[in-house]
Amino acid sequence: MKALNFDKTTCHLTKKEKEAQCYFDLGGELCLIQPDKALELTNKSLKIRLEILPEDHVTIGFCHQDIGAAYESKTMFDEAIEHYKKAIEIYEKHLSDTEKYQFNVRELYGRCHDNIAMIYRRQSKYDDSFNFKMKALTIDETTCHLTEKEKEAQCYYDLGDQLVVTSPDKALEFINKSLEIRLEILPEDHATIGFCHQDIGVAYENKSM
Repeated sequence: MKALNFDKTTCHLTKKEKEAQCYFDLGGELCLIQPDKALELTNKSLKIRLEILPEDHVTIGFCHQDIGAAYESKTMFDEAIEHYKKAIEIYEKHLSDTEKYQFNVRELYGRCHDNIAMIYRRQSKYDDSFNFKMKALTIDETTCHLTEKEKEAQCYYDLGDQLVVTSPDKALEFINKSLEIRLEILPEDHATIGFCHQDIGVAYENKSM
């Protein structure tokens, strides 16, 4: 708490806001190694923030995202998705904000979509995973410039790439879809076509083991 009194970015906060920030910071540090303790602390932060701040305040989104991450660490996927989606709803209202926050809201917004996509993949809900991954690519500054077809090919590739060891048949299905699209829209010697061929080779190798 004392450190927040001297920090230029937090010294203006009320006592309650500082208390919530302390719980949040502690929970964030424990998210992966002690998810139960992280949930306890981050929920305390969330409770205080819901009492003193507007329900769509960006810091409430931060809490929901960290709660989602803690549940994901505990493999409680439905609960994780619920909180990631709550974070997404809040972040959507702050994407154009000029104010500087503790974190980059646009990056967190994309990460929530990516995390949900990964959970749906683990649950074999591939259509849902594809949809959230497409949204993540649209948000990501490194991929937002791609055409719709290029994003679609990238989604299929990413899905397949993540399944190449555990589910080689499913991986082949997705990577071949990616390859088909890329052969339609890109030069035949494009690097991403090489990536597809390599992963297809790995999937076939895994099928023979």
